[in-house]
Amino acid sequence: MSNVQPTSLLRGKRFYIILFLFFNIVINYIDRVNLSIAAPVISKYFHWDAATMGWVFSAYLWTYTALLVHTGWLGDRIGVRRTAAISISVWSVAAMLTGAVTNFFWMILARLSLGVGESATFPMCNNVVRQWFTAEERGFATGLFHAGVFLSTAVATPVVAWTVLRYGWRASFFIFGSLGFVWLIFWLKWFHPPETCPWLPEDERSLILTKRLGSPKSQAASAAARPLGFFEALAPLVRQKTAWGMFISQGCVNYMQYLFLAWLPSYLVQARGMDLMKAGIFTAIPYLVGTVVEVTLGKLSDHIYTPEELKQGKRRNLVALFLALTSVVLLINVVSSSFAIIAIITIALSCNTSVIMFNYALNGDLVEDPKLVGTAYGTVQLGGNAFGLCAPIFTGYIVKATGSFASAFVLAGVLALIGAVVAITMTRKPIHGDQPIGGAVPVAIGQ
Repeated sequence: MSNVQPTSLLRGKRFYIILFLFFNIVINYIDRVNLSIAAPVISKYFHWDAATMGWVFSAYLWTYTALLVHTGWLGDRIGVRRTAAISISVWSVAAMLTGAVTNFFWMILARLSLGVGESATFPMCNNVVRQWFTAEERGFATGLFHAGVFLSTAVATPVVAWTVLRYGWRASFFIFGSLGFVWLIFWLKWFHPPETCPWLPEDERSLILTKRLGSPKSQAASAAARPLGFFEALAPLVRQKTAWGMFISQGCVNYMQYLFLAWLPSYLVQARGMDLMKAGIFTAIPYLVGTVVEVTLGKLSDHIYTPEELKQGKRRNLVALFLALTSVVLLINVVSSSFAIIAIITIALSCNTSVIMFNYALNGDLVEDPKLVGTAYGTVQLGGNAFGLCAPIFTGYIVKATGSFASAFVLAGVLALIGAVVAITMTRKPIHGDQPIGGAVPVAIGQ
């Protein structure tokens, strides 16, 4: 028997899985936001206006969004280990090649390729959480790995800004794009599903396999070995209101996230008169605070509801509440001081990232059939990015037409309020597959 306390996520060996996912997200977002941080320099270099930059910002989201459900299903089909390896290899090459582009066409092509690789990331990460963690720690586990989104952005903005100013924007893409291959070496050496992981203590393995699905019914889920085809997995999802509710609410919150990811440094430079280095530092502050808030709330959400309440989708209340709080971004248009602006952005982004974490955990709470996990997460992400890909483009045209970001923030705030209503009214039932649930052996997910 191992000396590790298996009921403690932070002391258990499964914490290493969180580190894998966390650093995957960190590298993912560094490669995403590299462009937005370097945007003032790149737009000047190529003489691109705001509308053109809006298309450049959003390009990776076109392929990213189109492939989310497919890559989520692929993780269910061939396993998250191989899916993640392919994913990070593709996006790292694309990120590095961005530093070699010479015109608009090649920039768009590089960004499309980045989207292809990164599309597997969140379905893969959430599939691993469902596979490796118990229902009662799913919110905390999700908060820990998803904290990589904001922490990487907070750290990357000043570091990338310094790199761009010191070595040029092309070098920044080569340097940061190569980080994915370091992660890949460790992933292929150490990651395995809990059923076969050689370094996992037996008591911790037993805990995971017994409690990860959250209810006796789902633990006894179908033991059929045949993986589902793509349309077999997708069909039951599109027929259920809960799946559509999470699809829409994720879209409403992701719109604001992508607006800030793409345009926040430019907003601070153009509308608030900051230099690039100061804008990088001021951009980092909301993301650092948001990281702490998200992890704390993720832990709290696991404890304020019983396992039975989690199975009933009670986490939707937190999704709705924090979506409503995210609309504080509407106040940004009525303040003038730099510190008031950063305070509002900090509150909005902290609530924003918490909503995404809650929605991911809610999806894991409500999906009953283990063979639908990756596909279900892919559909949630599809909703998020179907809305999110519009944010850089709409914002670019709004700024070009009005000379101001004010209307862009109003749109983001209104969408947050709509998302809150959708979350509380449409995500009230479990998501089930077409095949009956039965048997007595826990199913290995995403091997």
